[in-house]
Amino acid sequence: MADYAWPDDLPPQTMVWSIQKSGVLFRSPYAGTVDEVTFPGWFWRVSLTLKPRRSKNIGAGSAEAWFNGAAGAGIGLLIFHWLRPVPRGTMRGSPTTSASAARGAQSIAITTTGTLARGDLFKVGGTVYQSFADAAPSAGVLTVPIVGHVRAAIAAGAPVGWDRPTIRCIMPAFQNASAYRPGVMESVPIDLEEAP
Repeated sequence: MADYAWPDDLPPQTMVWSIQKSGVLFRSPYAGTVDEVTFPGWFWRVSLTLKPRRSKNIGAGSAEAWFNGAAGAGIGLLIFHWLRPVPRGTMRGSPTTSASAARGAQSIAITTTGTLARGDLFKVGGTVYQSFADAAPSAGVLTVPIVGHVRAAIAAGAPVGWDRPTIRCIMPAFQNASAYRPGVMESVPIDLEEAP
């Protein structure tokens, strides 16, 4: 299965970046109380649309070919959050994890003097995590509460990526449609799912 970086000439016009958590909710039929069991198998979902393009322009044919070729799970599309490619916090340089984290953990400890703001994205191993709250270091260790859970065990000393943390997505639909009107290729929604 081949992986391709998202082309620079296809920036999204709109984007919905969301998380699909894994779990089960139970509601008591007697008291109405809710209990839940969550699992570490969450993943990112991204829905986007492109700007309309002139159909005679090479851009329309390029976009059509890209999505026709990417339809189905055979090709991985490498994308990052276009509006927040780097953290709003001050974490930069070459941070590493300061301690191991077990699968299912809800925080990650990072050796750094920088901060992370709520919503900042960073990558450890093959997973992009999101900071659930603002985090500041104490004695050179930044303990970051994360959205979701740690999906796979993390070793101490693992590199932490903060510059364009990239997820690998697929187009789960096995078909793609391109809509045209005279002279223009319309914007068509594209749905992507993370496939680590």
